[in-house]
Formats: sequence, structure tokens, C-alpha cells
Amino acid sequence: MDGQLRLPGLPLAGGGASASSSSKEPPPDEPDASIDDLLKLIEDGPGARDQDVDELLQSLQPKEGSPFLHPTPAPGTPGSMKSLVLDDLEEAPQELDIPPDLPDPQHQLPAEVVPVPFIMVAKFHLRCELDLKEVAFSIRHAEYNPRKHTSITVRLFNPRVTALVRRSGQVMLSSNAKVSEDGLKRSAKKVARLVQRAGHPQAKFADYGISSILCKADLGFPVRLDQLASKFRRNALYEPEFFCSCVFRTKKPKCTYLVTAGGKVSISGLRTMEDVQEALRRAYFVFKEFRN
Repeated sequence: MDGQLRLPGLPLAGGGASASSSSKEPPPDEPDASIDDLLKLIEDGPGARDQDVDELLQSLQPKEGSPFLHPTPAPGTPGSMKSLVLDDLEEAPQELDIPPDLPDPQHQLPAEVVPVPFIMVAKFHLRCELDLKEVAFSIRHAEYNPRKHTSITVRLFNPRVTALVRRSGQVMLSSNAKVSEDGLKRSAKKVARLVQRAGHPQAKFADYGISSILCKADLGFPVRLDQLASKFRRNALYEPEFFCSCVFRTKKPKCTYLVTAGGKVSISGLRTMEDVQEALRRAYFVFKEFRN
């Protein structure tokens, strides 16, 4: 030992610096007593004492100042921000009023621009379930092919009206411009009478109404469809590689315009001629801005 004496419990003479540095280091963390108690209870099994279980549960309780003592309210509870926002909305409801897509012009349509109806679509309900096979075999001018379509096609010749009869009892009729609204309604009643005679006497004629009127008009000038689609990107759909016309949709009035480069316009989705006249008046002066 080179003449150096070492007393028990004292460091060597040359290791003073290391001893001082080691004395400044913090003592190692003591193991958590609650974890040891929990492991001991698991090892002991169901034979552990109730007193040990109570002491362990008491040690696992959150201490003062822990965030678990004051949890944040869940979304949707009265104390949350979401509920406050919903309460404000319920107290002050906002009425959603959709503004017109097209501006309101100050002028009237020219006398030569007149919408002409060429197809009218109506619908009504029979208020009963139908056996399509029985109806198809009982009506003379009826076509039914379940592989192609799930409805019966009934054609009337005086006036010329085509009706689609579904299994649920809903019927849709379409006619050309030569048939008036009164003539279309009489044809609808005739279809209901044919279904009654075809083994369904409980069928009724209910909820009749015009669902759509397809009209066409001539603007009198050609239209630059590319410029129209470029300015009204939200409303216009123009793909000349696939379709030569421009599809122009509006939410108010809720209708669809089909515009050609030559100035021909078709309007669909409206139920009365007054609405068609107003929709054409709004669109005429918009299309006139892109006159070629």
C-alpha cells in the first residue's frame, strides 16, 4: 500500500478531489413506496389484508394542486366553450337568405326574346304499392323489362304523353309543347284509372303537380362561352372537348341554363312560366356582356 494507511470509512489521501465532488452529487432517487406496496399486493394475491389495500388506495389519491382535482369540462358540457357558442347561436338564430346569383337588371326583355316550352314534366302519387307485372299485363300500351328499368312505361296517344309508373305508386309524366297543362292533368287521371282497372282498385289520384318545365329561347346574338365560363367559374361548366355547350347553374333562381355558342338557351328546373320569364330576364343581360 506504499506506506499509506487506510482507515475504514475514510477515503484515500490522493482522492480528496474526487471525494469532495462525490459528496456534492445529489443522493439517488428513492424508489416509490406505493409501487412497491402495489407489487407486494399483486404477489400476495387475494389473501392480502384489507388494511394494506386501504393504505395503498389512500397513497394513490391525487395530492393537493394536482390537475386531476380540477379537470377541464368535456366538449358539449355547460362549462365548455362549445356550449357557450351553441347557446349564443340558439339565442340569436340567423336566417339564411341566399342572394341571387345574377344581378337584377333595370331593363325588360326585348320583345323578340320569348321562352317557348317544349317539354312539361308532372308527377302524382297512387297511394298504394303496385304489382308491376300484373299492371304491365293488363295495360295495352305498357312496357316492362325489369332487367333494364324498374318501372313501367305507359304511352298514351291522344294526347301524346309518356308515363313512368313505379312500384311505390309514384308516377311521372312528360309531354311535348303541343299538350297543355289541362291536357297533361287529364292524361294523369287516365293513367290512374288504368292502374285501378289493372287489379288495384285502391289506387288514388293524389299530390298532382308540375315538377319541371323545359323552355328554349333565342338570344339573337352569339355568345363567347370561354369568356363566360372564365368570369363565372362557380356557375359555369364549359368543356368544349366533351360538350359543345356551356352548362350554367344558379341557386336563386334554382335552375340550369344550357347555352350554345350560337345564342340558343334552354332553361330547366322551374315550375311556372312566370319563373322562367324572370330567370331568362336575369340571364339575358349577363350573356349580352359576352356578345361575340
